[in-house]
Amino acid sequence: MRLNKAFPSSAWLWGGFVCLVVTLGIRLYLVQDRQAGHVQPQPAAAALFPDPASAAFAFVGPRTADQLQRVISDTLQRSDTMAQSLRQHGLPEAQVVQLVTALGAVHNCRSGLRPGDVYSLTLDPTGQVQQFTFVPYREPERPVVVEPVGGRLVGRCVVQPLTVRTQVLELRLQSNLYNAVKAAGESEELTDLLADDILGSVVDFQHDPRVGDRIGLVYEKLYRDDRFIRYGKVLAAHYDGKTVNQLAVFYDGPAGSAGYYDGEGKSLERSFLLYALPYRGITSRFSYQRFHPVLQRTAPHLGTDYAASTGTQVWATARGRVVHAGWKGAYGNAVIIEHANGFQTCYGHLSRVLVNRGEFVQQKTLIGLVGTTGRTTGPHLHYEIIKDGRHLNPENVNKGARGRPLDASQLAGFSARRDSLVTLLRDSAGRGQELASAVPATDDAVRQ
Repeated sequence: MRLNKAFPSSAWLWGGFVCLVVTLGIRLYLVQDRQAGHVQPQPAAAALFPDPASAAFAFVGPRTADQLQRVISDTLQRSDTMAQSLRQHGLPEAQVVQLVTALGAVHNCRSGLRPGDVYSLTLDPTGQVQQFTFVPYREPERPVVVEPVGGRLVGRCVVQPLTVRTQVLELRLQSNLYNAVKAAGESEELTDLLADDILGSVVDFQHDPRVGDRIGLVYEKLYRDDRFIRYGKVLAAHYDGKTVNQLAVFYDGPAGSAGYYDGEGKSLERSFLLYALPYRGITSRFSYQRFHPVLQRTAPHLGTDYAASTGTQVWATARGRVVHAGWKGAYGNAVIIEHANGFQTCYGHLSRVLVNRGEFVQQKTLIGLVGTTGRTTGPHLHYEIIKDGRHLNPENVNKGARGRPLDASQLAGFSARRDSLVTLLRDSAGRGQELASAVPATDDAVRQ
């Protein structure tokens, strides 16, 4: 009877002893087998917990500095600001201000941000900035790096060299300039260079083009490691059409004469650009008798409406001073610029205004983005020109205007440049080709 009472205690004792022996045997086997290379190592902590910012983040073993870093990467979307994007990742407001200030000292954060711009921010274990890198979509060879220096954040631009390739191309219009450029395998950026920057003051691409018109081009393409980045200078453009014949030659002579000139050395620059945005067509012309789609009655339309999608850039057509920047009744968000000799220009229905009242702007300064604010049925730019209180038709503003000629001392150099480029256009007529070294790169391209 006494033996039966003691049996449970003895069983537990012997059972525990057996478990201990088995456990020690297994551990000894595993150690020997691992030393022989038969057991695979366990996954690293970084693989088990790939997201250091997650609530589940943990490490087995000692933590390294790299494992405790927090990295934030993002791509800007349309209408994003840098501050808004950083706030979305939970950064303190003081840190957001420091980053935007340091970046803004090197890159224009107000008007220089574009959809597709990317950035990466690395924070140390205490949440302090170790490095912030910003890469502009349109200038990926000019990233900005922001780092702590002497207790504050300092930004610097890291310029990476680009390779310049010069090409010759002939376009033949079948419908419009955009389609001709696209058919040649080039992008709309080249269309914009021609229609806005080079021939935009002297060729009216709404009225002048005809089927069969030819355009010869000598232009630069910029590459980084065989990847096309963007276009450089258009060195020469010759529009040979049924209603207009216009040569444009880029000449960078002494005394600040860089610009486009016709065959006689007269500047193609005019007091006003014909277009205040990349030209895509006109939806409503200047008229004293137009049926208003919103008011449903006939009323004067003392400006020109240009087709454009929301967010399209709008620039000043001439240099001057901003006298209004904000809401203006039926115009919605609007900018009004006062120019010399009694001229004013008005830009209406903007989604964003990017200048301030009293600010002085140059021709082609970015002043806002296309929108649909005010009295409108859809996104477009309403553009007006006023002279001494009287509205003018924007399409006629440059009719009969002549450009400033080069000084006589520069004509010999210009003529040599013109003749070499015209020869290239003539010899390459009907085909496109890349030139190895026939035309030197412009200074602007070399400095990239």
